[in-house]
Amino acid sequence: MRFLDGELSTDERARVEEGLARSTELQRELAIFRSMQEDLASLPERAANGTSVWVTVNRRLTRPVGWVLLVTGFVLWVGYGAWVFATSPVNPLEKLAVGALAVGFLILLAAAILDRLQEWRNDPYRDVER
Repeated sequence: MRFLDGELSTDERARVEEGLARSTELQRELAIFRSMQEDLASLPERAANGTSVWVTVNRRLTRPVGWVLLVTGFVLWVGYGAWVFATSPVNPLEKLAVGALAVGFLILLAAAILDRLQEWRNDPYRDVER
């Protein structure tokens, strides 16, 4: 492999070339290694798990940034909506009823999400790939 990569000194290279001139088996093995080297060089860049390097960059950089922006926007809109709701001149009983509906819905939604997350964490088959 050092011969193929051009990493041998002049003396070592001469010895390898002499061995190649005398042995057809060494010539055959050199041809196989050259073919493998060309095949590997022609492959696209892939990560260790077989996915593209850019998929990994997307997963580690753009997705977290997107989630941060989504959550920030959601919190700002909910805060603004709560402020408008609290300062509106609507009957306090109506505000209480709507608030109770919203809080009840959010509690049920949070419970369902937490149950699903706990189930996912304990799933013994989550890492199985087809």
